[in-house]
Amino acid sequence: MKISEFSNKYNVSNDTVRYYMKLNLIVPQKKGGHYIFDKDCEKEIKEILRLKDMGFTLQEIKKIFYFKRIGKLTSFQRNNYYQSLYKEKIQEIKEEIKQLQSAKVELKEKIEDLQKENYDNKITMGIGLDSLSLFACPDCKNELALSAEKVIENNIIEGTLSCSCGVSLKIKKGILYSNNVKRDKYISEINEIESEHIEDYIKTTDPDFMDESYQSMDWLKQEMDKLDLKDKIILEPGTGYGYFLRQIYNELPKSAYYICIDNKPHLNRYLKRILEMTGKKSNIIFITADLPKLPIKDKIIDVLVDFTGTSVYCFENEKFLPSQLDRYLKEEIIMLATFIIYRKFGSKNEIDRSFRKNFIYREVKNMLIDQGLEIILEYKSKSQKIKESMGKYEDFAKPGDEIHSYQVKARRWS
Repeated sequence: MKISEFSNKYNVSNDTVRYYMKLNLIVPQKKGGHYIFDKDCEKEIKEILRLKDMGFTLQEIKKIFYFKRIGKLTSFQRNNYYQSLYKEKIQEIKEEIKQLQSAKVELKEKIEDLQKENYDNKITMGIGLDSLSLFACPDCKNELALSAEKVIENNIIEGTLSCSCGVSLKIKKGILYSNNVKRDKYISEINEIESEHIEDYIKTTDPDFMDESYQSMDWLKQEMDKLDLKDKIILEPGTGYGYFLRQIYNELPKSAYYICIDNKPHLNRYLKRILEMTGKKSNIIFITADLPKLPIKDKIIDVLVDFTGTSVYCFENEKFLPSQLDRYLKEEIIMLATFIIYRKFGSKNEIDRSFRKNFIYREVKNMLIDQGLEIILEYKSKSQKIKESMGKYEDFAKPGDEIHSYQVKARRWS
C-alpha cells in the first residue's frame, strides 16, 4: 500500500510515517517514485505504536529494533530480552511517578501559598464616606441621606442613600445600585463570571482584532499617563470587565476618584473582586445604573474615559452617549475615548439604521465638536474586513462589515 493508505490505516500522519522512515524504524520498498508499505512495515508500525503506549521513546525503540534486527533472536532470547526491557521500563515509570508525586505536592504547596497571599493582601472596597458629597438623587438632583448598616474602614459596604422625593438607592457589598436598575438584575452571584473569561476570549477572538483592541487600549493608557490626575474625578461609562482600568489602576493617585458605571451588576462585582485582590487601595466607586441617568451630581467630572462604552451603548440607543452625559461634566473637561467605527456596513449588519450615525467617523467627530470639545489628538486603526463570524464577544461584526477603531483625545476649555 502507498503512504496515504498506510498512514490512514494506523491513524498517523504522513509526516509521522516519513519521520519513522528517517529513523529507519520503518523501511518500505521503493518502486518507481513511490514507497510501498508491505506486511513487514505493518508489523514495524504496530510494534512502534505498542512500545510508545508503554512509555518507550523513539530513540529507545530504535535501539530495540537494532537489537532485534542484528541479533536475530531465538524465541527464548527474545522472551528474556523483552522481560528485561519491560522490568527496566517499569522501574523508570516508578521513578517518574515518584517525581511527579513530589511535583504534585510542591504545586499544591505553591497554590496554598498563593491563596494565602491573596487572602493576606485582600482589601475591602466600598463607597467611601468621604465620597458621599459626589452623589445626588438621579431624579431630582437633591442631596442624599445615608443610612449605613455596615461600614469597614470608612467604606460603606451595606446601606441606603435616600432622597426626600422618595428615591432610595441601595448599597450592597460596596456597590451602589441606582433605582432605575431592576432588582432581579443584581440578585445573581459572582460565579456568573467564569474565571477563565480572558482565556476564553483569547481562544475565540480573531487575533487581528485583539491586536487592534490592545493598541487602542495602549494608546489611551499612554495619553492617560500624561495627565495630572491628582484630585480629579474620572468617569468611565460601560466599564465592563475593566480592561482599561486594570491597566492604569496602580498609577491612580490616592486623591483621585474613579467612577465605574455598568448596568450589569455581575460585571461590577467581578471587577471589584479583582481589584480587591491587588491589595492596593484606590478610590474606586462602583455604580450599577442604566446610562445615562446617574446618581451623581452635575458638573463634577474632570476626565471622561470611554473605552468603547459609547459604542456598546449605541448598539441599542440612537442618542450619542457623551452628549447625554454632558450634564455631569465640568466646563473644563478632558476626554479620552475609543470608538468602534464602520467604514462599511455589510448586508448582514444588525445595527439599526437610525443608530448608524454613531459609528461613522465624520459623524462621531462632528458630535464631539458640537459638544464644545476640541480634538487634540486622534488616531484611526487599520480597517479590518470581516470575512467570517468574529465570535461571541464581537458579535457586532458581521461578514461583509469593514471596521476600525477611532481613538481621540479631546478637551473643552471653560
